[in-house]
This record gives sequence, C-alpha cells and structure tokens, in this order.
Amino acid sequence: MIMNRIADVFFIIGITYILLIFKTTDYLTVMALLPYIESNSVIFLGGEFKSLTIIAFFLFIGAIGKSAQIGLHT
Repeated sequence: MIMNRIADVFFIIGITYILLIFKTTDYLTVMALLPYIESNSVIFLGGEFKSLTIIAFFLFIGAIGKSAQIGLHT
C-alpha cells in the first residue's frame, strides 16, 4: 500500500537523522548521548527546532503511517 511506503520514507529520514547527529543507531549509545545533544538546534522548514524534536516527528509519523491510523490510511 502507498501509506506503508510513505511511512517507510519517514522512518528512513528519522533513522538517518539519528545517524547524522549521534553517529550511531545503537539505542544504548543514543540514550547515553541525549544530554549532550539536547541543545542542538537546526533550521527546518523556515523555523528553528531542536534536533530531538525533528527526530521524534519523523519517527512518530512513520509509526502512525505503518499502523494506518485515522487520517493517514488510504
């Protein structure tokens, strides 16, 4: 289904951004580095957001799309 493909793209973007910021995708390492990355901000879509907010957004939208919640199902 098309929604699964879109959700896959959001997951890939979120995981890639984790890899760019933390240089790893290992959960234990990422959780240990969170206090050091907490103040990291980027400009995204004309606004300034924290990196963790962007990561959470992409992973959340990917999860919603994979579970076909109301509003994102086809």
